Amino acid sequence: MTAATTTRPRRHPSIFAPPWRTPAGRFSWLKTVTLALCVAPAPFILWQWDTGDLGGRPVHHAMLETGFWAIRFLILCLAVTPARSLFDWPRVMMLRRMLGLTAAFYTFAHIILYAADEGFAAGFVLGQMVTVFYLILGTIATIGFIALSLTSTDAAIARLGRNWKSLHRLIYPIAALSLWHFFLTQKIDIGIAMVPAGLFVWLMLWRATPHAFRRSLAGLIALAAGAVAITAFGEAGWYVLNSGIDPWRVLAANLSTARPTAAMFVAADLAFLIVIVAARRTQKRLARS
Repeated sequence: MTAATTTRPRRHPSIFAPPWRTPAGRFSWLKTVTLALCVAPAPFILWQWDTGDLGGRPVHHAMLETGFWAIRFLILCLAVTPARSLFDWPRVMMLRRMLGLTAAFYTFAHIILYAADEGFAAGFVLGQMVTVFYLILGTIATIGFIALSLTSTDAAIARLGRNWKSLHRLIYPIAALSLWHFFLTQKIDIGIAMVPAGLFVWLMLWRATPHAFRRSLAGLIALAAGAVAITAFGEAGWYVLNSGIDPWRVLAANLSTARPTAAMFVAADLAFLIVIVAARRTQKRLARS
């Protein structure tokens, strides 16, 4: 038997390579820890289900939880590029695919749990997904996730060439549709949806501004102020349009310290980012001196 007939076919690295290794095949603590964090919400939700912490409708609440985790990982995926630029950290780009696929995984789990919550009545579920507005938004976003997931392999990148980047820019409208869907599922209290929305606004503002501006501390502070203002006014506007609540009451609540608001959470997150960026740049400056 010749060597050619005994040699096993090589497996494509984009499909079979362990996710805790770098593209060069080396073990990566960064990817390993990130993988553990990506997986962690699933057993936590199962533990909540087992202990009864999901209440009387565990399938329904698990569905909501998986949807929220999909949003979280989607925001983290979009934050990879700013992290690389602001922290001069090229290795973080290894995480973008993993975070994007994790967001897709929790999105698919969200859809399956929605079908389970409806007793897997396929006709009813499909009918709802194409007739109820907030479900239409979620359906379009899910189709987009499927397209991006199937083209996230190295083989797909090589096959699509320049078209790959154009296709994967769909992540931005997919994120917008996902957040809109999330808003509409919250019915009255949309505070929990405003936090990722405010961070998404910041991420989009960061991408839309000139390179020098978005890398400067003054620019980061200005972008943070803009995102916080949009979050506060967006929440007020939402309540005006959907509940008839006095917008000044909502804005006053955003300026009050009596209770945490979405704008406060966004401000705290972005303030923490600015402090870390400033500290890292100070450290580098001192190391050079």
